[in-house]
Amino acid sequence: MRLPAILCSLPLLVLLTGCPAPEAPLDKTSIAVVSPTPFSNQPNLSAEKFVGAWAASDQNGQAFDLVLFPNGQAVTTRSKGTSGAMGERGFWRTTPRGATAFFADGWTDHLVVEGDGILHQGYAADRPPGGTPTDQSPAVRADGDKAGFVGVWRLNKEADGSYLSIVLQSSGRAFSNVNGEGKWETTPEGARCIWPDSWNDLIFRSPEGYQKRSWVGPEQNATPPDISDAVRVGESRFQITP
Repeated sequence: MRLPAILCSLPLLVLLTGCPAPEAPLDKTSIAVVSPTPFSNQPNLSAEKFVGAWAASDQNGQAFDLVLFPNGQAVTTRSKGTSGAMGERGFWRTTPRGATAFFADGWTDHLVVEGDGILHQGYAADRPPGGTPTDQSPAVRADGDKAGFVGVWRLNKEADGSYLSIVLQSSGRAFSNVNGEGKWETTPEGARCIWPDSWNDLIFRSPEGYQKRSWVGPEQNATPPDISDAVRVGESRFQITP
């Protein structure tokens, strides 16, 4: 887990001016903003080059994904244990050498073009961008059917008002704030998560949007015990406040 940061008070209004009003339900997240060191006076690269899910590794060699959405939202799949199943949330923009994402816990992530490849550099909240990164590794874009499911998913609402949350990593690891760590795979129907307690979750697209179907055991029951809406965090704009 990344350590919490002292939230900065630099204004985000300039960055968000002109964006459409956030869609409900809003995910109110406070974000620490650090101005990155300018790479050069060259124009920023095209955002299309970086939209998608990028696999990288942290300072401990643990795999995670940086997911950049066309609407400027960013999430990561950094997750350790049930408490980390919500990943990280923030926003991103392009730079002359790549893309930079700012996250609510104070971390800053860079994707930097290096020759024919992309390098990921992560800076902890106590390490200013431009110095020695906290972690650094090659970044590889997730392709194929899997790419559309990598990220953080908010699932059914619980009785106490909270939501079931799961993280799907491109490595095939899955984390839930209820079931702990499991695994997932793509199927003709969607993304199937398999948990240690024999529960299965299938995230699939329906005419009403994404939904989640759950059942116990290797085969789906004729009448699944649980069907609910599923939201891929970041596809709709979530609210970020200073």
